[in-house]
Amino acid sequence: MGYQQISVVAASLRTSEETLLEFKGKGWIQTVTRNQAVFLAADQSYLSKYILHLRDTKHLSDEQIQLILSIQRPPYSAAQVDEILAEHAGALISSHISS
Repeated sequence: MGYQQISVVAASLRTSEETLLEFKGKGWIQTVTRNQAVFLAADQSYLSKYILHLRDTKHLSDEQIQLILSIQRPPYSAAQVDEILAEHAGALISSHISS
């Protein structure tokens, strides 16, 4: 599995390092630190691209993205997103009421 520095991944995804680190902070992706440099594995770069699609193209909230990532496994399919959200709409509403 290949690794790339987070700055290279961010540039290739047309996003910022801060955004990718935000994804890491939410537990959505994992990074590796070596000699004070932060790297992403190829599968994590792929996952980051999918998360960006969910956020920027499908305009999903963090809660909706969390739900999708908790259910789907690679290879991720945006075609299933609407179906997953419809099936679990009650869970999302309940989490908002209880918080």
